[in-house]
Amino acid sequence: MLAIRSAASALVLFVSTGNLCAQDQGILGLWTTDKGKGLVEIVRCAPPKQGLCGTIVWISEPNDKQGRPQTDKANENASLRNRPIVGLQIFQGWREVGPNKWKGAVYDPEDGRDYDVDISLAGDRLTLKGCIAFLCDSDTWARYRGQ
Repeated sequence: MLAIRSAASALVLFVSTGNLCAQDQGILGLWTTDKGKGLVEIVRCAPPKQGLCGTIVWISEPNDKQGRPQTDKANENASLRNRPIVGLQIFQGWREVGPNKWKGAVYDPEDGRDYDVDISLAGDRLTLKGCIAFLCDSDTWARYRGQ
């Protein structure tokens, strides 16, 4: 009887710890963008960079009307307009400013501009809020859980 209780306790502890780890992943991992158009992977930047980096790893429309991979055609820098969107690093160096809060910039390949954003994490939701003059907007990304 004692062996059964010990095994059951160990199983409960293992399952509880597993769920805690799954729920407490922090900001690192895969995130579905606001309108579900893309998937961004957030990782710690490799040295010598510091902070967090994010790369587009999937987009809903990977090819243009001619069947070629979508490129960074809206980029203000003409020499960068042929970069594929998939694999494009859209931010680097996000820095932590408090518990579950970061600051940084994010590049939007749809309009070719960088935006300064405040980032906050609440559970499986990541909110990016930015303002230009008096106009503010936010996007909420959801943790990607697979299909």
